[in-house]
Amino acid sequence: MTEQREAYDPNKLGWGFATAIIVLAVVANLTAYSIHKATYLKPDKPASAAAAH
Repeated sequence: MTEQREAYDPNKLGWGFATAIIVLAVVANLTAYSIHKATYLKPDKPASAAAAH
């Protein structure tokens, strides 16, 4: 009896891990962008009235 095995193909290995890293990078970038949009103040924008006094 011989076992049927798929031929070893190193190009098929690691794609799940690579996909997880790419998804993690996209999520990190989207999070950083949303934090930036919520907290960034333009340098020429005056401070609030309460902070100015």
